[in-house]
Amino acid sequence: MLRPIAFCLFASTLLLSGCINRTPPAPTLTPSQLNVALSETETRLTRSMAQQCEKWEARQALQGEQLQQIEKQQRQIDNKLASVEDKLDRHVTVMPTPAALTATAKAAECPPPAQTDAAAGVNNIGNKIVVGRVEWLWIEAVNRIYEARIDTGATTSSISALDITPFEKDGKRWVRFRLTPDDSDDSFEIEAPLVRYVRIRQASSEELDRRPVAALTVRLGKMTEVAEFTLTDRTQMNYPILLGREFLRDVAVVDVAKRNVQPKPDIVAGQNQPKAVSKTKKK
Repeated sequence: MLRPIAFCLFASTLLLSGCINRTPPAPTLTPSQLNVALSETETRLTRSMAQQCEKWEARQALQGEQLQQIEKQQRQIDNKLASVEDKLDRHVTVMPTPAALTATAKAAECPPPAQTDAAAGVNNIGNKIVVGRVEWLWIEAVNRIYEARIDTGATTSSISALDITPFEKDGKRWVRFRLTPDDSDDSFEIEAPLVRYVRIRQASSEELDRRPVAALTVRLGKMTEVAEFTLTDRTQMNYPILLGREFLRDVAVVDVAKRNVQPKPDIVAGQNQPKAVSKTKKK
């Protein structure tokens, strides 16, 4: 009787022992181990953030270089456009003034005798006149004579002008301005044909300055020409009148060691001289 009971108890014990979870419990971390784990995690995060920052800085540098390249290309395009506009403006035909036509007719009626280089003297080399760094210039619009600086570095001649006002006259473009040809307080209000506009970049600025170009009859030595002058305020310059390459091309040789090589032109007798107006106070 006892044996069957004992056998049942033994079998029950075996069954119960097989149901017990024998997996060992996970060990708990000590404070030092926890600090080490946190430090490693922080290091990984810091390294990852540094890598992201480096990638962002590299991307910013690349975008900055691309922006500079775009700006450079834009400046090149602006310069090409200005050059094209300048070439287009040059196609505008300027009708010579009556005084220039008269001078040309007189020259045709009375041609000067041929001269050799030796007979021409220091004022001429072959069929070209010699000019120094500064020469006397007669301006028909005011019938007065002023000194002008010779500047082969400038394409277009320039003259100092204030209160520049474009207008239309007989269906053609004209411009009215106050001519300020010297460093005195005198200015002279005149009108002249408006030939075109030019864009000029100053050395001290990246901006393009759009200036009107007027046609004025002038005389240098014995040579009378209808010349183009850009109009701008040059009252702070040493020489408010400047003669550039377009005026000198094919007709003059420059000797920068000399000045006033050509004879001083005469004021035309009987021709009206406009009344002077103060530069600082317009009439």
